Amino acid sequence: MIDKPYQLLPFIKMINIGIIEDNHFQLNNYKEFLEDFQECKVVFACKSMEEFKALPFKNPDVKVILLDISLPGESGIQGMQELKQIYPEAKIIVLSGHDGKQYVIESIKKGASGYIIKTSRLMEIYHSILDTINQGGTLSPKAAHLLINYINKDPLENIRHKLTKREYELLTLLKEGYSYKEMADKLYVTVFTINQHLKKIYQKLNVASKSELISKIWSNNLFSCLFIGLSTATLLNVTII
Repeated sequence: MIDKPYQLLPFIKMINIGIIEDNHFQLNNYKEFLEDFQECKVVFACKSMEEFKALPFKNPDVKVILLDISLPGESGIQGMQELKQIYPEAKIIVLSGHDGKQYVIESIKKGASGYIIKTSRLMEIYHSILDTINQGGTLSPKAAHLLINYINKDPLENIRHKLTKREYELLTLLKEGYSYKEMADKLYVTVFTINQHLKKIYQKLNVASKSELISKIWSNNLFSCLFIGLSTATLLNVTII
């Protein structure tokens, strides 16, 4: 029996949990630890996506899925979409040994509500489950740092290599809300010249209008939370463990 830092409040509802983890020792460790809490019930514990798919019955009321992304066969990231289809209300928390930006960002894009590193203590994993249910999400400090840096990245950086210095300068002003007349005045050129530059930019970025161009700019980063599959409320409420 593992000592608990506090007693469970009687009004907390049962939390049905699924675990997909290829390491047999860790899988059993997570399962035994979580089931030591009276409000936690592990309804499935599998070592691969293939084993999960072969389950004869899938409990429809799963609240949280702890998912390793480095699985044999189909990876956790690949399987996330199917998990979301089967359990649309469930929160997926990635448990990973990887803390690289590509893993964190891709997991969040695919629909994960949390990302924590496997070196986290078991009690931190338990708290992350509660935080995800109550607050909407949970991140390890390293994952939070990577995500914040990615969100704050200049959205023009991903397309800068396609533009001339003048075109990049023009798009920067456009992003900041300048009108064509204001851009012309600031760059000491005519509005006609601004329009000519924009036509070239449209061609390079394969867009047909100013509104489509602005959408293209912002879709190259995570400034709009919709591009990573998280609501604004989730980002505001996410807990850093």
